Amino acid sequence: MTEQAATRVALYTFAQHTNRRVAEFNWQPGQPVSLTILDPEWGAVAQDFYDNGVPVGAERVPPEAGAEFMRALLQRFRMSYYKFVDESG
Repeated sequence: MTEQAATRVALYTFAQHTNRRVAEFNWQPGQPVSLTILDPEWGAVAQDFYDNGVPVGAERVPPEAGAEFMRALLQRFRMSYYKFVDESG
């Protein structure tokens, strides 16, 4: 892919009628993707994606894939209470 990848992707939850930031993925070329969990309960989805990869079709893209992983986070997911948001600078 030649499309530029995000360098910061945040996970928000919309449960309980709030808009809360629960986790953040950061990546820079040449560096590994890092994950910061801000809310352990609601950030479990982010931890699962970090530990097991992001589902893309029948495959999973691991965080070691860097740019591809960050792009995969921004695909449309069928999740009612969560949304990944590109917060790159």
